[in-house]
Amino acid sequence: MKKTKASSNKLAELLFQSKVNYLLINRLLDVGKIVVVKKRDRLIEPGQICDRGFFILEGGFVSRTIDPATKKGKTVNFFMEDFHPFMSCIDSYFSGIPTNTELIAVNNSIVMVFLKDQLELLTSQFPDLNTFFSKIIIDALTDESELKKILISYSKEEVYDYLTRDCNSVVKNVPSKYIAEFMGISAEWLSKLRKQFAQ
Repeated sequence: MKKTKASSNKLAELLFQSKVNYLLINRLLDVGKIVVVKKRDRLIEPGQICDRGFFILEGGFVSRTIDPATKKGKTVNFFMEDFHPFMSCIDSYFSGIPTNTELIAVNNSIVMVFLKDQLELLTSQFPDLNTFFSKIIIDALTDESELKKILISYSKEEVYDYLTRDCNSVVKNVPSKYIAEFMGISAEWLSKLRKQFAQ
């Protein structure tokens, strides 16, 4: 329990650095629920309605979209405690319809869970908190858009170079199979790229 308490302090520190009032920080932490997720467990599965937002305190996740027709999945994004720490299933969170996304823990993780209704109530009442979460969400969406553009425009070598330079936490902590799936290449090809860049 000491570990989860220490982890929640990370969110409090981040909020405090963003100049969110400490009384409001306590209120936010009161409505959040700390959940421990084991490696390879799914936090959200396709078919669920995702009415929650998750703030990663420790660990990391991959977001995979599952094609309803073929049932095949593809890694589309990464979320780590130091890289896009706030996550949800965008296709469901805003629309209220079942998601086609799964969120899989890539290592033992701790998240703080916020119900959408509670979070929206607080952010509507307190501008500082709204600014904090809006920036996190906008930054994540901007980065995701940039990643998609790079995937389309760059060679596989250039994509991997970008990941190692600008998304190093992902390369270090996410299993190769998800990175290869994200890049649209085989695990063998990714292994060759790793060796090439290690020289």
